[in-house]
Amino acid sequence: MKNNSKKIIRSFLTIITFSFILNFSFISDSYSNICATAPAGTVYSGSGDDAGKNAEGALLVQDDGSGDITSFALASSPSTFNIGGSDNTCLITPDHYKITLYRLGLCTEDPFREPDDTHTNTIKADLSSCVTIYNNVSGKELDITPSGEIDLTDQPISIPVGTYKYPYIVVDNHIYLKHIQKFITAADNSPALVMGYHPTENSKTHVDVTGHVCYTGTDDDGNKFVDTLTWEKKAKNASPAYTSLHGFDFPDEWPGIPPNTRYRCGTIDEAASGNDYAISIINSLNPNERIWQSASSIDLTNFRNATPCCSTSDSIPGKQQFYNLLTTDNETIADSQINGRRILVVQIEENPIVVSEQTIGMKIRFKTNNAIDVRVFQRTEEDQVLAGTKMVAEAIWLDIQTKERRGRRGRTGDWR
Repeated sequence: MKNNSKKIIRSFLTIITFSFILNFSFISDSYSNICATAPAGTVYSGSGDDAGKNAEGALLVQDDGSGDITSFALASSPSTFNIGGSDNTCLITPDHYKITLYRLGLCTEDPFREPDDTHTNTIKADLSSCVTIYNNVSGKELDITPSGEIDLTDQPISIPVGTYKYPYIVVDNHIYLKHIQKFITAADNSPALVMGYHPTENSKTHVDVTGHVCYTGTDDDGNKFVDTLTWEKKAKNASPAYTSLHGFDFPDEWPGIPPNTRYRCGTIDEAASGNDYAISIINSLNPNERIWQSASSIDLTNFRNATPCCSTSDSIPGKQQFYNLLTTDNETIADSQINGRRILVVQIEENPIVVSEQTIGMKIRFKTNNAIDVRVFQRTEEDQVLAGTKMVAEAIWLDIQTKERRGRRGRTGDWR
């Protein structure tokens, strides 16, 4: 049969969460540490509301005092607490990672086109060799959980028989995260105190400010916490004033201590009742340069709508990615963070996806392990208690599997 023949795949196209470890830095290239956590069976010691309760998965913390801010350990070296301060964070698996998917496709030729490294770049990926296998102009909201599975569509799809090395997706650039993170002192399993959001108090000893379980939630006015990739804040004295993006207000000050911390901390019960979504906006693909310069100055030339090729991760061999920021038509490359509302993610596969005459099913899997960046800051000057500054989205990776009919009796093979 010729390569341009088509094969109808009559099975549900589903999305499941991929369970392998992921260490990929999208929000911030410099923060890519996977931190040590408490093993199964660990419980909180001491007294208080959570004494004796399950502490599995709690981030291990060790505060040596005297200005020491290296409070965390890598999972690869769990007894060496040399990670911390303003330059390191922990990557963990979010409880919920919610995206809106508009398009999904497979390409036979490399879509990458080298952009010029300016804020006026007009060069985008070339998708002319691609087959669109899912297209929803309104978008489909997908709430991805570590063990969940979601039906994307129950309609048959038509894919030309062939070899596809370049899958892609188009998603909204507002990513919603919902997560509860526990913290525990490594030495004795006592609850490790972390300073969280409070509208007025700024004391590390205030009962309503600190806690050992931190979580995404809302402020006292019911507003979701919002962060951008470039960590913007208000330039309210600029001309024109620069105070919000896509209807969300920027903070007046950098996060770090209340009232500008970006998640709440308390007990396990408080986290369960107050947990809500936080929002990460991918406003520019230039995470190392802020558009905001000062309360009265902005630099729009720091905006970028495309990345070079390609991003890789040692923990995900055989895959690479690059990105474009698009407008709401899902086609046009954005020329500012104002009209940048979609992310085009193109992945390059070392082992291509093969669709043959025997292919009877396709499964799309999203890897969300370590897809949330937990930033905890500790000030050197006063050896301040840990302060929860941000929980922001990291990139997810695609894993596409197919299933084929095998044997004369119509038996099927495994997903591969």
